[in-house]
Amino acid sequence: MERSIVATKREVERKLRELMSRLEEADAGVRGSLAGALPDSRVIQVIVPDLGLSYWTELAGGTMDSLHRGEPRDAEIRVHVDSDDLIELVDRRRSLFSSYLSGKVKIEASLGDLLRLRKLA
Repeated sequence: MERSIVATKREVERKLRELMSRLEEADAGVRGSLAGALPDSRVIQVIVPDLGLSYWTELAGGTMDSLHRGEPRDAEIRVHVDSDDLIELVDRRRSLFSSYLSGKVKIEASLGDLLRLRKLA
């Protein structure tokens, strides 16, 4: 049975922080692969349209800086995802690849960044 309630702002923030913590706790190989795929610093924005929210962080060297609310000055990678879909992704009930293909997740990035990120999938 699908959840019919939209996730709250608090749930979304908690899940984004959980995702960032997982990366922080990942082994050096995972962070190294990410740093190799995106060797230069990138500002990543997550836009949650159904709640009218926006968050961002900076990814550098395979690690993420703190989570910020609002619009970044300039984001190189933008991810659009509704709140419930974000929760399912972080809880690993849905894959990023299938969510992207079905249109539940939209990613705006340069072609080079998209190709580099594809290597990680």
